[in-house]
Amino acid sequence: MAEPPLPPDTAYHGDPRHYDRSRALPPAVRAAIVAALAAALPPTGWVLDVGAGSGRFALPLAAQGYRVLALDASAEMLRHLQAKRPPGQTVPFPLLADAQAMPLAGEACAAALSVHTLHLVPDLPRAVANLRRVLPPHGLMALGYIAHHPRDPVGWVLQAWREALARHGYDLDRPMWRDMPAVEAALARAFGTPRTVVAARWQQPIAASQALQAVAQRMFTPYWGLPDPKHQAIVAELTAAARRVFPDLATPQPDRRRFVWRFYRRPLTAAR
Repeated sequence: MAEPPLPPDTAYHGDPRHYDRSRALPPAVRAAIVAALAAALPPTGWVLDVGAGSGRFALPLAAQGYRVLALDASAEMLRHLQAKRPPGQTVPFPLLADAQAMPLAGEACAAALSVHTLHLVPDLPRAVANLRRVLPPHGLMALGYIAHHPRDPVGWVLQAWREALARHGYDLDRPMWRDMPAVEAALARAFGTPRTVVAARWQQPIAASQALQAVAQRMFTPYWGLPDPKHQAIVAELTAAARRVFPDLATPQPDRRRFVWRFYRRPLTAAR
């Protein structure tokens, strides 16, 4: 039987500056991602960023004139976002709240976006229902994420981690471990078939040892949730398997990445 996972706490409580460093995007890549999103956004109305964090996308959108509501469950992250706003600027407007219970009126926002957040919520259908509720008919819901090549270090380690969790008897639909296809399926049930845009493609040199270190240090959310002894045991399994796949763990190699937007529209009909 699997050792019980830790109670879910998916808000980021670490140093927001470390968050910014560990999740930084090349400037040209971030600009392309924001441009692809802006091309789909309506020209007026509030844009809700669910899981805005320290403002990676909320801040550049606000700089382009969009009225952005930055919703996040971490007070530390929202304070950091506010500190990064230009002097005198009130947007992105911080909103400390849970995606499952947004304190917003129906149809309050013209559009919503969420990047690497919905896999974290305990009740995904409830969060998706809230997203649909705050959007008007034909309102835009944008889901964004980075897709890693499965044969490159980060993609291989992420898949090996999930396979190890399954071998040890863990439920992969649990918050943090839920994968992107499950999130996309929940959104498709509520909003219909999305339009897909690959906003950017890039490579970043990384050694397999660095990808494994990110797991060991629980740097990213898919690697949260296990008690220390079980976490360390699975890291040891992954390291042994990686030595068979990557003969030289220490040498950086190109890690291929894509940023994908899925653009959904709220339908006129009732939710399925």
